[in-house]
Amino acid sequence: MAAGGAQELGSVPGGSSAFTLLVALAAVLLVLALLKVWLSGPGGSTVLLVGPCDAGKTTLFHQLLEGSTHLGTVASMQANVAEGVLASEKGVGGAAKKPFQLVDIPGHPRVRGQMERHAERAAGVVFVVDSVDFMPRKTEAAEQLYEVLSQAALARRRAPVLLACNKQDMGSKAHTVDFIRKRLEKEIDQLRSTRGALGDVGGGKAGDAPQLGLAGEPFTFESHARARGVKVSAVGVSAVDKGGVAEVEAFIRRCIPA
Repeated sequence: MAAGGAQELGSVPGGSSAFTLLVALAAVLLVLALLKVWLSGPGGSTVLLVGPCDAGKTTLFHQLLEGSTHLGTVASMQANVAEGVLASEKGVGGAAKKPFQLVDIPGHPRVRGQMERHAERAAGVVFVVDSVDFMPRKTEAAEQLYEVLSQAALARRRAPVLLACNKQDMGSKAHTVDFIRKRLEKEIDQLRSTRGALGDVGGGKAGDAPQLGLAGEPFTFESHARARGVKVSAVGVSAVDKGGVAEVEAFIRRCIPA
C-alpha cells in the first residue's frame, strides 16, 4: 500500500508539469496576439467625422456613403451612424469591398461627448472645418481638435487624423489648407500652454491630459506625430462635389483597407 501510495503521489509532479507547460504556452500565444494587434496600428472598422457645427460633416457623410449631398439637412443633436462601403465603390467590378462604419458626431458642445462611445473602435478621424468661415471660429475648431488629440482611446490606438478643409470650391473666399493648418497649430500651442498652466495651479484634469507635441517646442502636427505616433494630415475638400471628396475616400481606405 505504501508503494502504491508513493506511486500515486509521484504522478502528481508530472501532471503539474504538463499544466505549467500549457499555461506557459497560452501566455506566449496571448503575448504574440497582443503584439500583432499593437504592430498593426489602430485597427477597428469605424471612422469618425468630427468638427464644429455647420462645417459640412453631415453633407460629407451622405456624399461618402450615398453620392448625394442631401441639401437642406439640418444639424442633428444625435450622431448619424451608417455601415457600408463608399458610394464610389458601389457597382464597381472586382472583389467585394470591406464595409466600414461611418459616424457623424454633432459639433454642438452639449453632445460632443458622444465621441467617447465610438473612440474605442475608431480606425481614424476626419476633422472637418469650414474653409470660408474659418477665422471667426478658429478658436472653437482648435479646442475641438485639441479634444480629439487628447482623447485617451484615440491616442492609445494612434488613430490617424485627417484635417478636411471643406468648401474649397468657394475659390478665393476659402482660406488655403496651409493657412488653416498653420493657424490651428498656433491656436493649439496656445491652448496647450494655457491648459497646462491651469492644471499646474489648480491640480485639475487639465494637468492630467496627455501632452500634445514635444515639450519645450512649439506645437506642430509633425512634432505631435513624432511624440505620440499620431499622424495628422491636411487636405482640401468640397463635400458638395463627388470629385471633391477623393482625399477623404483615400484616407478611409488607408485606415480600413478594402
